[in-house]
Amino acid sequence: MKFVVAIDSFKSTMTSKTACETAASGIKTIFPDSKVVMVPAADGGEGTVRAFFAVLGGEIVKKAVTGPEFQPVEAEYVILPNGTAVVEMAAASGLPLVTVKNPEKTTTYGTGELIADAIRHGCKNIILGLGGSATNDGAVGALSALGVRFLKSDGNPIDPTGGGLAELVEIDASTINTTAKNCRFTIACDVENTLCGPEGASAVYGPQKGATPEMVRRLDGNLKKFADIIREKNEKDILTLKGGGAAGGFAAGFSAFFDAELKSGIKLLLETVHFDEIIKDADYIFTGEGRVDSQSAYGKVISGIGAYAQKAGVPVIAVAGNVSPDYEAVLRHGVTAVFSINHLAVPFETAKLTSQKDLQDTVANICRLIQAAKK
Repeated sequence: MKFVVAIDSFKSTMTSKTACETAASGIKTIFPDSKVVMVPAADGGEGTVRAFFAVLGGEIVKKAVTGPEFQPVEAEYVILPNGTAVVEMAAASGLPLVTVKNPEKTTTYGTGELIADAIRHGCKNIILGLGGSATNDGAVGALSALGVRFLKSDGNPIDPTGGGLAELVEIDASTINTTAKNCRFTIACDVENTLCGPEGASAVYGPQKGATPEMVRRLDGNLKKFADIIREKNEKDILTLKGGGAAGGFAAGFSAFFDAELKSGIKLLLETVHFDEIIKDADYIFTGEGRVDSQSAYGKVISGIGAYAQKAGVPVIAVAGNVSPDYEAVLRHGVTAVFSINHLAVPFETAKLTSQKDLQDTVANICRLIQAAKK
């Protein structure tokens, strides 16, 4: 038998690579002679770099950059064998890197430094994973690192943060990194939110980054002001860009200055690794993530894999640490069945201590059912 294991990370417990290896061990417990192909999965957030590297190989590049609170952090990206660089915002501008959640004071400057370093390494095609950011700056931090100047009324630069945008009156792109202008960027994101308004970056994602209701109003107004200046200066309307609200408006702001295409993160990964070829002779696919709920059906790892599997006619079994009552939505997107790996109803802090063993046991038990059905 052939099994394909394509599992996302379980946040704070297992990386996607570890989750895949653990599930594969559970399969081999019951089917020791089976073929197991592992495809560590990610949708653009934390783990995207390592997911691409695990499947395609390449060179991991580590670099000291500016963190979201302007502190030094060591981040990494990967240069794939074909010369494409994969950069994830979470590595340099991610929420776990902040000591105090405040999206008015955080910056994407370090993400821009990673992009600039990839360009110095000769990369002309760059994939940007936008998940897990701590920022709401419309990419002004990253753009500043790439040479764009965002100025106050006195001609001095603004703070490249979500709050700093309140003082923006002028944009000077004459000093932009010209090599970057000739690069092609593919932005991997899993949301369709536009930049501003009730469904925009600040209102929907600001609170999880620490924004109060009043702060949300300020941040939304700042991004609206930013978009108005861009429309006047660059003649580009970033307010209506589908997905422009991703990562605190990073997708919208970055697209105003560079050749950038927005794509579903999981679709991009699966296309790049030729997932259709990997699963064409598979008997079963195991996928999963930390939590399965109704949102898992839209642009997430599970639904992306389900779509491929549905076309190929391969059953998909999803495993998760937490299965929400509204999980059934994924069953309409190519997923055959969903299982929780938790054996006991215990708090997350307790459950995570045994998550690897629980995942292995759950996959092994599912395989026992498969084995029984074959008799």
